[in-house]
Amino acid sequence: MKKFLGLAILIVFVMVLSLVAFSQEQYNFTMIIYGTSGNPFWIKVVNGTREAASLFGINVDIQFAEDDPVRQNNLIETAIVNKVDGLGLCINIDDAYDENVKRAMDAGIPVVAYNVDDSQGAAGNARMAFVGQNFEVAGYAIAKRTIEVAGLKKGDHVVCPVEHPTAVYAAGRYAGVKKALDEVGCTSEVLDTGAISLEDTLTKLTQYLLGHKETKAVIALGQMPTEVAPQAIAEAGLDIPNAGFDISKTIVENILAGKTIATVDQQPFYQGFFTIAQLYYYRKYGLVPCDINTGAAIIDKMNAKPILDFADTVR
Repeated sequence: MKKFLGLAILIVFVMVLSLVAFSQEQYNFTMIIYGTSGNPFWIKVVNGTREAASLFGINVDIQFAEDDPVRQNNLIETAIVNKVDGLGLCINIDDAYDENVKRAMDAGIPVVAYNVDDSQGAAGNARMAFVGQNFEVAGYAIAKRTIEVAGLKKGDHVVCPVEHPTAVYAAGRYAGVKKALDEVGCTSEVLDTGAISLEDTLTKLTQYLLGHKETKAVIALGQMPTEVAPQAIAEAGLDIPNAGFDISKTIVENILAGKTIATVDQQPFYQGFFTIAQLYYYRKYGLVPCDINTGAAIIDKMNAKPILDFADTVR
């Protein structure tokens, strides 16, 4: 009986120690997504975030700013008041969040930017690190591929539709695309398609093409216009090549069917996952977050098929 009692006490003691140790690592992080919950791109960021939270046994509160910088600042301020253990956010507009990010850092809350960074990087914002794509490099790469495959030449006109033309990601990608197009003498312009819905994006791109029959190619700068580009081209009665950014099942199917030349995969799952992983390890071990380039892999007909199984969830 005494042995049983002693064993029971030991088990309880071990359980208490385990609970104490577990509770010490119950970190609470906030992940702010600047876009809308209806934009399918963010599903992959959310899935990466949730997988990291599950793996590390931590709490992550995911909030959408609905394309409203005022709302995003309010969410940052709420995170500061709640004294969260870490904050992930997109710096989609230069200078819009500088003051609140500094406030968070001054309050001891580590901040990691993901998906979109300040155009000046660490020099423009107090965030600790950035997890995402090098936009200009990626833009140059997809434009070079399009020029090569489509045979674009001097005097040809290219339209570059994008959800948020003034956002850092759009400006960076277009800078890379324009650099490549300028090298061969092509003209180009950005088309604001917004991020309301795929249907609205389709309408805006189709209307542009109907009014600009001289367009020789479409290089979309975001997932939504990339997804609808082949249909918009068809509805406008044109037969011109297109390419773009990001992955969805529709985009992959268009590539495999020969309707789209290629797309650039920025691996948003990694952006969600590594943001949380770095915040976690900073809190646990003091490891300082570092910049992670999530890539500019070109996905074309040669390597698109394996992606289908994970499109719209992880890829």
